[in-house]
Amino acid sequence: EFGAEREPLEPSFEVQTGSAQIVLKGEDAYGSRKLVLESSDELHVTFVCDGHGGAAAAQLCADKLLPILIEEARGDGSTASLQRAATRACARLHAEARAASTAGSTLTCIIVYPGRREVTAFNLGDSAAWMVPRDGSAATLLAEDHRLDTSEAERERVIALGGRLAHARGLSGEPGGPLRLWPGGGVGGAAQARVVGDSRLGDFVDATPAVTSLKLPRCGADFLVCSDGVWDALPAEAVLATVRGMMRSPVTLAASAIVESALNQRHAYDCDGYRRPRDDTTALLLRVRRSDEAEVLPAGGCLGCS
Repeated sequence: EFGAEREPLEPSFEVQTGSAQIVLKGEDAYGSRKLVLESSDELHVTFVCDGHGGAAAAQLCADKLLPILIEEARGDGSTASLQRAATRACARLHAEARAASTAGSTLTCIIVYPGRREVTAFNLGDSAAWMVPRDGSAATLLAEDHRLDTSEAERERVIALGGRLAHARGLSGEPGGPLRLWPGGGVGGAAQARVVGDSRLGDFVDATPAVTSLKLPRCGADFLVCSDGVWDALPAEAVLATVRGMMRSPVTLAASAIVESALNQRHAYDCDGYRRPRDDTTALLLRVRRSDEAEVLPAGGCLGCS
């Protein structure tokens, strides 16, 4: 009808992935892949698993997460289907990890469906993830922090189950470090109990992931997921500034810059063993950019994005 407003056409997107890692214990595992479901839906997935008590649980997640997600999605790439698949996948991984070893792992995963401009993210543990729109607007945190030291909900859950929370004590007898769960039976303290595996913690573990879904901005976005080797070394604001400042740089170069910055900060006051990290440090970047970005995102920002 003459004079009626028309819905803008959905933009097409190009997807790039990049990663960087510095290894200390070899307990971080990660992956990125395009998945094509039976419905022909194309999904782009990136994830990080930060293991503890050995690498077994993290590696199991890295090996089996994507096949299980495909199976549980049952050919349906809708948001509701992916949310159900995420919860079921974590439950299956948790059971397999417990049957295989006593190791545990965090798990943070981002699923982007560019064709529908849909994003689903889920996590267990403290490997944070962010969506950074390519028009310079505010970033969105895509993961919950499940550390007992910082999550009131997790503290309440564990205490309700009879868990004892306390800080570890050093040689002087003074408490220090993060708040930990002490399950008893001679088992050491754990900084989080919302993880995959960790059979040593018994029934205190909850492998139900935090799941969130949202719209992919019309201008596209860079999606970042890192292990705590990054987040324990750098404030989120500094990491996000690096992402924004390198949106026109190769995606692997941007991921490497984040890992290098974390390494440099960890040794800012101690040059002993400079190239030796204090933890496994992993960064993955999933870049979803408009195919016509050169036209709609000139040097200053994205035109008409919302």
